Amino acid sequence: MGAAREPPPHVNLTHVSSSVRLRIPASDAWVALARTTAVACAARLGFDVERVEDVRLAVGEVAGLLVTHAEAGSEIDCVFTPYDDGRLDITLSAATGAGALPSTDTFAWAVLIALVDDVTTRVDADGVTVVLRTSRSATTPVDA
Repeated sequence: MGAAREPPPHVNLTHVSSSVRLRIPASDAWVALARTTAVACAARLGFDVERVEDVRLAVGEVAGLLVTHAEAGSEIDCVFTPYDDGRLDITLSAATGAGALPSTDTFAWAVLIALVDDVTTRVDADGVTVVLRTSRSATTPVDA
C-alpha cells in the first residue's frame, strides 16, 4: 500500500470529530450511497487511494450482508465517525428477522477483515450492528 498522506492543507481537522449519519433503505440499490459516503469521509481524512478503496469495499460488503438479512422494508443506519488522528469508525446497523450475526467463517468475511484494522459485531433487540475501524495507514501486519 502507498504511504499515508496528510490531509489537504485546506482541511481543518480540529472539527472533524463530528459524526456523519446516513439512513438508507435496506436495498442493494442504495448500498452505493453508503460506499460513497465512506469514500468521502476517508478522503477528507487524507487516506491514500489504496486505503480509500479498502474502506469502500469493506462498507459495500457489510452493507450488502445487512441488506441480505434485513427485515423487509427496513433501513440500514450508517454512522461515520472521523477522529483528529486519522482514524475512522464506521458503524452499520439493521433490523434483522433472524437476529443473528453474519457468518464469520466465509471467504467474504476473511476479505472484509483484511480490508480494515478491526471489525466488531453485535446483536441486540434492534438487530445487527457491525463496526469497522480503520485509519490513514495500515496498522495490522500483512502476512507475506
